[in-house]
Amino acid sequence: MLFVVRSLATLLVPWLVFRWATRAFPWLERVRRRRHALAGALILLVVVDRITDLLVIHWHSHGAALVHTGLVVLFTTFILAAIPVAILNGALWGLGRIGSSRAPPSAVGASEPSSLEPPLPPLEAPSGITRAQMTLRRMTRRQWAEGVGGAALFGATGSMLGWGMVRGRHAYVLREVPIRVPGLPRALDGYVIAQVSDIHAGAFVGEHELDEGLALVRVARPDLIVVTGDLVDFDPNYAPLAARKLADLPARDGVSAVLGNHDYYAGADAVVATLAAAGIDVLRDSGRCIRPADGGGFALLGVDDLSSEKHGRVGPRFARAISTVNPELPRILLSHQPSSIEKWAGEVAVQLSGHTHGGQINPGFSPVGLFLRYVAGAYHVKGTTLYVNSGFGTVGAPSRVGAPPEVTRIVLVAA
Repeated sequence: MLFVVRSLATLLVPWLVFRWATRAFPWLERVRRRRHALAGALILLVVVDRITDLLVIHWHSHGAALVHTGLVVLFTTFILAAIPVAILNGALWGLGRIGSSRAPPSAVGASEPSSLEPPLPPLEAPSGITRAQMTLRRMTRRQWAEGVGGAALFGATGSMLGWGMVRGRHAYVLREVPIRVPGLPRALDGYVIAQVSDIHAGAFVGEHELDEGLALVRVARPDLIVVTGDLVDFDPNYAPLAARKLADLPARDGVSAVLGNHDYYAGADAVVATLAAAGIDVLRDSGRCIRPADGGGFALLGVDDLSSEKHGRVGPRFARAISTVNPELPRILLSHQPSSIEKWAGEVAVQLSGHTHGGQINPGFSPVGLFLRYVAGAYHVKGTTLYVNSGFGTVGAPSRVGAPPEVTRIVLVAA
């Protein structure tokens, strides 16, 4: 659904922006006549966007990744700016309608030449005045408002995305979230889990970004570290870097992880082998008992990603995961995509997820929230507490606005 909406928006929104620009700026009349060529160019760009996306997923092409990222930034700017521009144009149209309804009939009639009158000849520019200057003088107040206002909105959108690239994606935050766990032994009251999700190690998340963000895991002083999928972006060659940085973090009960859809794009077997070699426990439809000596402990479960069905696997097998632990223990489940909660809500005390990046780019509202039920933060679903981490890296446009990269300090509370 998201892919279809994105593809339609990629085609439709730039075309609407073109229509707005040629209406607001009269000197673009020559460009208006080439609209068919523009439509063909837009279609070509969408095709290139799709081809580079496939090259990145299946062949891990670095050059294709840069081209794809540039196109995503361009289309994202158009789509985000088109919303306030449309609101501005709607407001100007409404004001124009109100003004025309209040004007005297004679004035309205005078402004509309009779169809029987011959058309006026084009104005010739007086001596010393260029045709461009003459065109500017002939612009109506609405054209000035549309042009200046729209250009300002596009500039603001570009600046917003630029800030998200330069600063927003580096503005890591540490969020503390207490979660009540029915049946948790009193000895484990206050147990700390540091959750990291959607690292997307790759072209835009390298050693510097990993050191910068994972420093907050050390500040959290966790007993256990969990990673809820998408450790790498597309290229498995970045898996050793992510694995090494995670394995170096201090936690008494180590690091556990599950796979996400991007780990499958990169090659799940290669990612799993790299993580295992670094001492990271990858839970693929399996579980482990944490602190059995402390009142019995709790069960940490992990299931395969929903997208694994497209890559030769059978999808998440929850029943198999719980069969590997004591069924009497309270259960904490790691599952990359939050929508998977619908499959087993009520059968686990807590589910930790990621995938959504908290929307990643939220210009005053969450566009992703229009399509997804679980975007960021805590939810309660049929007795299960779902926490959706806003992620660490980026996907598509390397920018974050209104959704800072997050490390979550989860404190378990005995209920």
